[in-house]
Amino acid sequence: MASPVVSGLARDLVSGVLRQWGMPLLISDAVLVVGELVANAVAVSGVVDMIKVYVGLGPGDVVLGVWDGCEGQPVVRKVEISLETLDLSEESFDDNGGRGLAIVEALARRCWTVPTPPCGKWVCAALSLDSCQ
Repeated sequence: MASPVVSGLARDLVSGVLRQWGMPLLISDAVLVVGELVANAVAVSGVVDMIKVYVGLGPGDVVLGVWDGCEGQPVVRKVEISLETLDLSEESFDDNGGRGLAIVEALARRCWTVPTPPCGKWVCAALSLDSCQ
């Protein structure tokens, strides 16, 4: 179900899979990527909506994917992070997000979406296996 706790479960799942596959050096990047993708999926979903998480091997890559039922496409916000752009007031403290996809793009070899008619999409990122050697 689309709940904020799913992000932690997804990170644990990905971490466990990568440990089983003998790829411990990819874990920190992979759990950050999947956590950001899940957080975005939860944000666009209702509380009774389903999201799905995928981790698999591609040619030279670990592929991470998160599915949600929303038709909208993810949009990367390019925001310079500085003390001037952050609003650390008590009223706005949690409104400084929106940089998750930029983080995913920085860590991944490539990112893409796959529509799943009649609704939804997979948002995917590939992490290079070169970085786990």
